[in-house]
Amino acid sequence: MWKVITLVSFALAAPRKDLDYTSLNTFSLQLLYNTYAFQESYGEKNVVISPLSIWSMFTLLTEGCSGETFNQLMKELRLPNDVRATTALHLAVSNLLLRKDQDVILDGVSGLFADYNLNIHQEFCQYANNFDTQVFVVDTSNETLLADDINNFICKVTRGRIQEAVNPSVLENLRMILVDGLYFKANWTYPFDSTQTREEAFYNHQGKMIGSVNMMYHKAPHNIGDSPLIGAQILEMPYGKDEQLSMLILLPFDGMPLQMLLENLSRQPLTWMNDILNSETLPELDCYIPRFKITSQSDMIPPLMYMGIRNVFDSTKAQMPGISDSPLYVSKTVQNVNIEVTEEGTVAASSTVVGLEDRILSQRFEANKEFVFLIKERQSGVIVFAGVYAKPSLV
Repeated sequence: MWKVITLVSFALAAPRKDLDYTSLNTFSLQLLYNTYAFQESYGEKNVVISPLSIWSMFTLLTEGCSGETFNQLMKELRLPNDVRATTALHLAVSNLLLRKDQDVILDGVSGLFADYNLNIHQEFCQYANNFDTQVFVVDTSNETLLADDINNFICKVTRGRIQEAVNPSVLENLRMILVDGLYFKANWTYPFDSTQTREEAFYNHQGKMIGSVNMMYHKAPHNIGDSPLIGAQILEMPYGKDEQLSMLILLPFDGMPLQMLLENLSRQPLTWMNDILNSETLPELDCYIPRFKITSQSDMIPPLMYMGIRNVFDSTKAQMPGISDSPLYVSKTVQNVNIEVTEEGTVAASSTVVGLEDRILSQRFEANKEFVFLIKERQSGVIVFAGVYAKPSLV
């Protein structure tokens, strides 16, 4: 049986208002919980993923699956039973990954690299093209050349941030490779003042100092609130002039382990996202957020198997007749994500000039301990990136 590898590597058109993206976000938060549990068992405490990209790639594969392989993907990806509804949702998500303006860039490309001896069904190629997935016919026996092609493909869309997503050894004995590249760069709506950045202590949930960070500061109007449902204080910081994307910082309540917050996010309804972030009059806040950078390469198969997606990874059980008459299964799913949070933002002098008295009198949000962060499209609520920052460093 031939193997398939999916590679997802990183960094919005207007969302459909008539679609419900709740099931997609539920998948995203469960995937984050499982990914962190797997990575943390190997000592990796800083994690960032794009669950949206994983969802898109496997939704594409679902079109070519049958039997229990199809059923597992439909259930765990939480796809609508109606084919037209699934197609509409997939297309809407694909359109979300297209945004370029002065302040925000969210750009993505998808590619299918198939061996010239593997007869991919024309219907599947057409379905892939409908979602802007480019199809390439290649010689997969030349792993070195193929690795160069894939790395150039990803390097271009990520503006050079990820130059080696795959090495030739990963491509041995493969006949089809699915690749997804994303790049995200955005200016804060309310920038941080770099002259105010200071080295400060960073703590775990027990209050023990575990390192130091360069703590950024600004005073700005933001959504903020407490959610007993998930056990966290939540801050929302928008990007760009149109504020269509934002970062949520989820700070666990004092004494609550980070794993408990992640479990709550994976199990509780998503009402916390709307209940907390609906303030009409936003308070001026003193915000302290660490400057951080995470480069993460994650094997996504264990987290997906924890969720119940199993057959597609099993050479004896995978059923993918809609892709090719040759038997296929997914042998590797590797995601590369590079994210950097700095002071950069839209220039606005009034939001960067502050006085000491304002720091004392204003409400304060200080991310000086382990936290979860999400980057979402605000109109739809779709989570584009999700991560955990728990191992501090000076960057």
